[in-house]
Amino acid sequence: MSFSSRIKEKLCGVEYTCSGCAVYETEGAIGFGGLVTNTEIRFATEKAFVAERVQKNILAAFGIDTGVISSSRIMRICINNINQVENIADGISHKGGIPFSCCRSSFVRGAFLGGGSVTDPQKEYHMEFNTKNKRNAELLQQTLEYDGFSSKITQRKGYNVVYIKGSEEIADILGYMGAPQGAFALYSVQIEKDMRNTINRRVNCENANTNKAAKASSKHLYAIRQIKEAKLWDKLPEVLKEICSLREEYPEDSLKELGERTNPPIGKSGVNHRLNRILKIAKNI
Repeated sequence: MSFSSRIKEKLCGVEYTCSGCAVYETEGAIGFGGLVTNTEIRFATEKAFVAERVQKNILAAFGIDTGVISSSRIMRICINNINQVENIADGISHKGGIPFSCCRSSFVRGAFLGGGSVTDPQKEYHMEFNTKNKRNAELLQQTLEYDGFSSKITQRKGYNVVYIKGSEEIADILGYMGAPQGAFALYSVQIEKDMRNTINRRVNCENANTNKAAKASSKHLYAIRQIKEAKLWDKLPEVLKEICSLREEYPEDSLKELGERTNPPIGKSGVNHRLNRILKIAKNI
């Protein structure tokens, strides 16, 4: 089962908060996964649990017990009784904003059940709601905006697509709709990705520093060899002989570690100064 399907299955178990929630969830579901005309109302989905939820919503909101027709993996709800069509159409064709927060979240939940999807967070962060009706898309965007969520609308293959990007925004909307498990899963993936990126940056930084230190060490060792081959070793001051001997014995040590081995110990800048003197002497040979 896909990540979207698991979210929808969880949403189908959310309890209504008030008597209006079933009405607004029905509006969202039909607006994004169905069709309303003067003579019929239709809804279609590939998920049996979504069809059962919409059937339950219509019964709770309007007292109409609809059937679910299954054909070629598609579950359909069809209402063609004129009185029932008018009753439902009037009930979901409200004007103005949705008054209560529980009803707003119910409308968004219905829209997601009808035409929504969310990408597996292991791949990317993307949520969208698809509808052929521009008014429905605008109403969804306004509803989300009223409760502090940012979304955009685009057109794709004859559909109006309301989409959201960003892990935190999507996680908050999942919780808002009634799927805190999905929000938790998304946050967990984000934390895992952040930790992995932090580790990779640290490893890359350490590798870069190691490569830089190895390159510097090879320069030091080559300069020491030049000095010895030129018979200049005995002419070096004792402090330079000491640092050269330490560099030969501990080629992988950092400047700080080499400084801790001198007698008496010296700082990183002191080691760097002495080794630069060795490089300069070798360069002038």
